[in-house]
Amino acid sequence: MALQPQPVFMFANQAGLDMLETTLVALQGITLEKIFDESGRKALCPDFAKLMQQGFACLPSGMCVSTIGRHVSYEQAVSWKVFSDCEVNNNNRIHCLAFLFANWSFL
Repeated sequence: MALQPQPVFMFANQAGLDMLETTLVALQGITLEKIFDESGRKALCPDFAKLMQQGFACLPSGMCVSTIGRHVSYEQAVSWKVFSDCEVNNNNRIHCLAFLFANWSFL
């Protein structure tokens, strides 16, 4: 069985870099598994099917962890699918998932 590639972060604005406590260069070394603990991943799972079907999902308040281990709380997160502009068999391919974390703060 082949291993599935782990999702990585490709871009963040300055607020995202501040929240993750990282740099744009180091950003691609971060995966969702590194910033969401077990409970965070479990909270994301029910909305993942909705995200894949509808193209977006509003996630409830929660917590994640910065790259240096500080806990971050957020009031809401929104995630949506970003499609590539090339077409394969008349279907756009998903290029990546985008996340927006609203009203986040360090604990």
